[in-house]
Amino acid sequence: MSQLSPEQAARIASGVYTLFDFGVEDALKTGGLGIDGLFAVDRHSVFKARTGMFMIRKLTDFGYVAAGVEAFEGSALVATRGTRMAWDWVTDVNIALQRGPGGWPVHAGFNETWKSYARSLSEFFDQHRVERVHCVGHSLGGALAALNADWCTSRGLAAELYTFGAPRTGDALFARSLTRRLQPAHIHRVSHPADPVPMIPLFPFWHLPHGERGLTIPQGDFGLVHKGAHSMAETYLPAMTGKDWGALAVVQRADENAQVQSWLERAAAGQGGFVQGSARLLSMIGRALAWLLKGALKVPAHGVSAAATASLTALDLVACLLANAAALAKEVAAHVKTLAAAILSFLGRKVGQGVDVTVAFLRWVLALLGSTLAGVARRALDLVT
Repeated sequence: MSQLSPEQAARIASGVYTLFDFGVEDALKTGGLGIDGLFAVDRHSVFKARTGMFMIRKLTDFGYVAAGVEAFEGSALVATRGTRMAWDWVTDVNIALQRGPGGWPVHAGFNETWKSYARSLSEFFDQHRVERVHCVGHSLGGALAALNADWCTSRGLAAELYTFGAPRTGDALFARSLTRRLQPAHIHRVSHPADPVPMIPLFPFWHLPHGERGLTIPQGDFGLVHKGAHSMAETYLPAMTGKDWGALAVVQRADENAQVQSWLERAAAGQGGFVQGSARLLSMIGRALAWLLKGALKVPAHGVSAAATASLTALDLVACLLANAAALAKEVAAHVKTLAAAILSFLGRKVGQGVDVTVAFLRWVLALLGSTLAGVARRALDLVT
């Protein structure tokens, strides 16, 4: 069964925006959807979706579902676009969860948008027999593509997932389950190291494939986190031209944990390269946080009862886990303090002398990181193309 190349997938992820800008008929006339010779689309292929919150919700053309032709005969494509405006899911650190299409916890805002067009998917697949579904999207469209793949695989359909600059879609249970059903070889999550949107939402959301770092645009020193890195037209599409999936793979080293620990130790000694706004620093912060949380989950939660955790936000719980682990081991406490210093340095702040690693301090640091990244991501979403 054929697989989309990086360039084909990027052209589809970029082209689906033309539905919003010009409508399906003009998009087809100009070949703007990027599907010529791959999939057959007409005006009946397009579905609408509803985005927004509370009283401000808009129903617009959001994607299409189409049957494959030629090399893709027997397959189907579901393409979803991102937003054309900053929207509410990037403004709140403590984002709600809902049961997604496959029954696992996912981002409530993404899921509400997915549910608004789910009937269109059901109607298409009730009428078409396919062997594999290609789910493609950029930005919010990438999060929806993951939910499309979740829905397909929960119905017994094989799926291939291609996302560009996508935010995290669900929690660890969702990510682990969908990774197992799709298998990592069929998950093509591409991100730019300086793109702020894949960095959100923070807690308790996880990227696909679970336990792996995904694919990245090959680049040396990628500088500071910036909103322009989120653009399909300026960043992702040019970088995918002429590439194959193997060229984008990040080498997953067996000594990943040792690398993170070594970086924390060097950082504590003043050799960590703490540069305000650095994409490389933020990458290391993310890896260190994941490593410390993995260790913290194995430590008995003294002082954090089940009744208490039921009332905590995800951010509170992360802060509690880190503080609890730090209280039981000097080495962990040093690592947690170094991580806090790295986060504050990324944000252009400094840790005061003699600061204790308390739940309140860690929650403040993590909330500050989340709100800052949300602000940069919100500006990036205003420029989506």
